[in-house]
Amino acid sequence: MSILPVTTLSNEPRVQMRDEIKRVAARLLTLRGYRGVSYGDVASELEITTTNIHYHFGPKARLVAAVLADYIERVGGRYRAIWTSPATTLAQKVNDTVAFNREAFVRLNPTGTEGNSWSLITRLSAEGEALDDVMRERIVAFRRDIQASAAVGIETAVRNGELRPETPSQEIGRLVASCFLYAVHITRDSGGFRGLSQHYAVQLDLIERSWGAAHPKAVRKLIDK
Repeated sequence: MSILPVTTLSNEPRVQMRDEIKRVAARLLTLRGYRGVSYGDVASELEITTTNIHYHFGPKARLVAAVLADYIERVGGRYRAIWTSPATTLAQKVNDTVAFNREAFVRLNPTGTEGNSWSLITRLSAEGEALDDVMRERIVAFRRDIQASAAVGIETAVRNGELRPETPSQEIGRLVASCFLYAVHITRDSGGFRGLSQHYAVQLDLIERSWGAAHPKAVRKLIDK
């Protein structure tokens, strides 16, 4: 392994070094989980010393927290932008979400057959007891934000006349969000990404058949009132 000075990686600025460490750590954490990744793993891939990583982040929990914060900002922000857009239809929001999921899936499953985890939130949540309170609270807040964003999308569809006024936006929002929050599990249980796409399609069909403005009577009710 090539040993580089503590403060540089190929003469890159410090901030670029931090970004590289977080990039590699994010991928390894998504694949292997909290307990499955060490500073040695990250250092080996970047050809630096573990001392270098400690210099920038201190203990492992601090690096994981930084990676998680970046992930939540990026993924949560992208999902929020999709579902709170006033300019797209409900079907387009679903299509955009499927495309977003596909990007993440292919990044860690390039052939589609590897079966790798592709969501940092999902992977870390499986080891919740290993995380500190702040990280667990951030994951809970992330899930709530995803649900809230989906509910905004449903409310927009109601205002735009795509869905009927009596549509239970909050409940449907939680249903829609579940596809995104449990996408990794759905792909594994349904045999790959195609199964996830079909899951989204069936869910959209159910919503439109039950509350779509073009359907004067609900085909089925999601909740009992």
